[in-house]
Amino acid sequence: MTDSLITVKNVSRKFSIRKGLRSIEFYALKDINLEIPKSSIIGLVGESGSGKTTLGKITLALLKPTVGEVLYEGKDIFKLAKKKEYRRLFQYIPQDPYASLNPFKTVKQLLMEPTLYHKLARDKHEAMEIIHELMTNVGLTPPERYLNFYSPQLSGGERQRINIARALVVKPTYVVADEPTTMLDASLKSGIMSTLRDAIIKTNISLVFITHEISLMQFFGPNPTVAVMYLGKIMEQGTLKDLLSEPLHPYTRALMHAMPVADPKYRTERSILLKEAPPPSPINRPPGCPLSDRCPFAFDPCNKEEPALKNISSTHRVACYLY
Repeated sequence: MTDSLITVKNVSRKFSIRKGLRSIEFYALKDINLEIPKSSIIGLVGESGSGKTTLGKITLALLKPTVGEVLYEGKDIFKLAKKKEYRRLFQYIPQDPYASLNPFKTVKQLLMEPTLYHKLARDKHEAMEIIHELMTNVGLTPPERYLNFYSPQLSGGERQRINIARALVVKPTYVVADEPTTMLDASLKSGIMSTLRDAIIKTNISLVFITHEISLMQFFGPNPTVAVMYLGKIMEQGTLKDLLSEPLHPYTRALMHAMPVADPKYRTERSILLKEAPPPSPINRPPGCPLSDRCPFAFDPCNKEEPALKNISSTHRVACYLY
């Protein structure tokens, strides 16, 4: 019996855009392999255009890969997602708290309707008990204060707490949180991160947390797995402790440079700056390693063929010819 909840096998995803009279295809993801164990927390970290959101949506069966497969407990997730009893198991917490809630429904309706639709309560009274407990868990107290509010009456932080509650109320096994703090003030980030962490730990849900700030993964402790992505590829993967104590890939080390640290000396020893180059784009991927045009350590093999992910330890792997 495997402990893997979601298995991503050799997944690539192409998109196409119109440029004049031509249609140009490009890879948003290329040859991705990833295991998401049960009751685990995994971070997908990288800049815009790295493929984080595309990968997250593919693991939720919201997007189909061009090639490859995604399995949920060994079964094709795209076949399962068509069944009502499975659809509730995969939930998404969006980046934008302002556009993601129906402004014409109250908080009570937003949480009551999915609870009754999926028959997670025998009646409205039991559903309200579930909703009260969940709203308390996500920091919306007292619940009675919020139940009859519409989303335009709520702050950005309160809306995102509703999004978290809405994802969790249907008792999922797997949640993707897509940069849920990006559009919030810095003062609200800590509260939302703590709320999400505590709710996930209480329910033993598997979480994929998408972010461009590797420092946010520290809210989940030293042991979550982090996959660092760049132009549709996983460049390095390990526990957060692995990446903070021994970042190997030049891109990971560049992310360390952007990470707030208490000791500037630590940044000097562990981080690097990339070479100046035009902004990266999946449409104009360089041959070989995706980072070859920006990497200060690039040498001949880097320009010819993409390096494969290589195991450094049982928890740490890197795609780089330096190792």
